[in-house]
Amino acid sequence: MIRCKLLHSTLQCGAGLARRIDAVRLIQSSSADGYQSIGSFHSDNVEELLRLSDDEYVAPELPFETESIQIPTISTKTSVPFINSGNFLNSYSHLDRGRWAFLNHGAFGLALDAGLSRAHSWRMCLESQPLRYFDRYLLNHLAHSARCLVDFVATEKRDKMRESIALISNVTGGMNAVIGGHARCNRKKVFYFDIGYGSNKKMCQTYGRENAIEIPFEEEFLPSLQTIQSCREDNDFHPQAAEVFRSAFDASINNLTGGGKHSKSSLVDSLLILDHITSNTAIHIPILSLAKYAKEEYGMKVAVDGAHSLLSLPLDMSKILSDYSDEKDGVDIYLTNCHKWFSSPRGAAALFCSNTHIQETILRQPAVVSHGINDGFLSRFLWDGCRDYAGQLSLPAITEFWDSVSSGNVRKDMKHNLREGIRILIRHWHPGVCNGGGDGADMSCIEQHSAEAGLTLVPLHLHAPMMALVRLPDRISGSTDANGNDKKTSTDAKRIQDYFYSCGIEVPVKCVRGVLYCRLSCHVYNTAEDFETLARVALNPS
Repeated sequence: MIRCKLLHSTLQCGAGLARRIDAVRLIQSSSADGYQSIGSFHSDNVEELLRLSDDEYVAPELPFETESIQIPTISTKTSVPFINSGNFLNSYSHLDRGRWAFLNHGAFGLALDAGLSRAHSWRMCLESQPLRYFDRYLLNHLAHSARCLVDFVATEKRDKMRESIALISNVTGGMNAVIGGHARCNRKKVFYFDIGYGSNKKMCQTYGRENAIEIPFEEEFLPSLQTIQSCREDNDFHPQAAEVFRSAFDASINNLTGGGKHSKSSLVDSLLILDHITSNTAIHIPILSLAKYAKEEYGMKVAVDGAHSLLSLPLDMSKILSDYSDEKDGVDIYLTNCHKWFSSPRGAAALFCSNTHIQETILRQPAVVSHGINDGFLSRFLWDGCRDYAGQLSLPAITEFWDSVSSGNVRKDMKHNLREGIRILIRHWHPGVCNGGGDGADMSCIEQHSAEAGLTLVPLHLHAPMMALVRLPDRISGSTDANGNDKKTSTDAKRIQDYFYSCGIEVPVKCVRGVLYCRLSCHVYNTAEDFETLARVALNPS
């Protein structure tokens, strides 16, 4: 007896001759045009799936039953700190809260239960019949994940935006394609700030070699950020902060061109690498102001590492990417991780580029070349070998979760909770500062004067909304006085971080200009108790 089920059709066939004849006809008709997808996969053409309008597109059905996911009921009173934290605990139920105060979400993220459940279902589907999973399910559902992610980060021009996305495993892999592609294409300079992500700096040095130019910022220019006042402009455009970064940028270029070996015109088509939110220092860099300047003043291309930005910032790629921004002065390439603040299972990230020329030059070769290399922008990055794609396949479930609870309210929660956490730490660690004559720390004073008083690395409005650096208590934090009498090192930072870990607190300790800070991450599941625990333990280091 023949037992078969033709996928994505209603045809069931058994022993009957007529049914077998119908099956043969269906096979003949469906195979007349040969393979539609990359390589020899039995899938649809993923580039065509992306180009379909919302009215034309039909999402693929999941090949398994889905578990119901509890969507937390949250209060819209987001100005009340930690009001919703308890409601999100079940959404991150795998975190061992009994043992850990976990204030380091920014390192490697923490996956939502909704994403873990969907990823597990896909893994079980894979193992139930591997060829069916890879040949007939995977690519169509990855294309669907790409569409869902575009819908999450674009308010306008979504049809065009879908041709600007490539799914990748992580930002590091994507940056290898960007920086390596730039080095192969034109051998021009690649500029990066010294406060940028460490592996990006190593990529610039590896691929660019003598063309890699580091922009010194931390020692000379970072202190200038400490007195900058907040403004009504979005931080991507912050004029005073942008001026400080431009000054450092210009100083490096003047140093390069001052000897006469390089001219300003020789810098055209060089590449500027920016972090949207810096990893070590948690600074929100004014990327759009800097991109506009680099393009207009020097004719450069701009790539942004937005590893920390998805969900934590109100990303709108239709306003960030150069070919879609109104003045064509946005960024050329933008990359973001899904496993960090977006809380997907690991192995999911995205690369955005709307410029077809850059797609076919700098981004012509992924870090891993495979079957889709000649089949379109999404296709060339989509398949990079036999690996676990469950993180990328879980993205529709993650976008649905955040849409259900309102991503805008989630961002407000994270911002207000972080600020309350900082207030708790300052009240314990620096009781004589910003106390307004009372027992507690005054939040308005902290907002305005925290950096000037040395409590935070930069003013809170220049830190990321969900991540900031707070100076440890005076007796262990060190000093940047002129004599450098108590200047700390990264060895001191590691020692204290190890101590925190031994006490059940996961929080990184950073050494910046000889001073030790805790880099705090605050997601919606963090509570006041997490910060109170850290505050008490830091006052009594062994």
